[in-house]
Amino acid sequence: MSGDQELYASLPQRELEVDGHRIHFVDAGEGPAVLMVHGSPLYSFCFREQISLLSSRFRVIVPDLPGFGLSSAPQPTAGFVTQARVLRGFIDALDAQRELGPLRLVLHDWGGPIGMACAIEKPEQVSQLVLVNTSIHPGFKAPAYWWPFALPGIGELLFVRLNMFAHGLGLLLKAARSPALHKVYAEPFNRVETRRAVLELERLDGFRQLMEKVTGSLARLDAAVLLLWGFPDAYFRTHELDRMLELFPAARLQTLDGGGHFPQEDAADAFSAALLEFLN
Repeated sequence: MSGDQELYASLPQRELEVDGHRIHFVDAGEGPAVLMVHGSPLYSFCFREQISLLSSRFRVIVPDLPGFGLSSAPQPTAGFVTQARVLRGFIDALDAQRELGPLRLVLHDWGGPIGMACAIEKPEQVSQLVLVNTSIHPGFKAPAYWWPFALPGIGELLFVRLNMFAHGLGLLLKAARSPALHKVYAEPFNRVETRRAVLELERLDGFRQLMEKVTGSLARLDAAVLLLWGFPDAYFRTHELDRMLELFPAARLQTLDGGGHFPQEDAADAFSAALLEFLN
């Protein structure tokens, strides 16, 4: 077992049944609650360094979204509407067990729209918000080079049958060029259900509908906002950051050169330091 795997394995991990879904999550530390939501195609493992750092001052809660990591796969769909409903139920279930208090949200990639859809349901619950290389713009479109991958038939061939994401992890995630980390991130893709969950999000299933609701409700959200952005990002490009700044004009912006699309991994020290400073 590598040092990264040992670190993750040492973190307190739990399971919770939510609306028929078995949600695996890390629940580490005591204090104000920080909820971190990963994007695609990763899972809670990607935040292990930040969990270890923050858990000395906060209660850090990091679920695997349905179909990802060690959580069960949703049926019949894993689109944005389902993901957001399950995540909202997960938060409510934890709150009922032990009152969470004001939440600090850290949302990356597709965890951004999923987490924001939860946030606007109970905006008074959110005290701080960190958005990392993501988009909640209803008109978002993937870069042109990505379009063929999500087409009917081609998407099933590449993502589901040929498991392209598992094989190509190192293209956007530099850390996955390490054989040990590539193996960790590729393992959940042994499940066909995980490959299908990834494909549904890449097809933006339910995204526009949900984000129209989110962006129309941002005025209800009274939270300090940090845009923590890795550069260069071949997927969420600079114009997407510009859109986020338009949606959150009072937000603080911190860029992480060399962080790319996955700065929590590829610029881990700088990412952790910026996160800790903001949350404190």
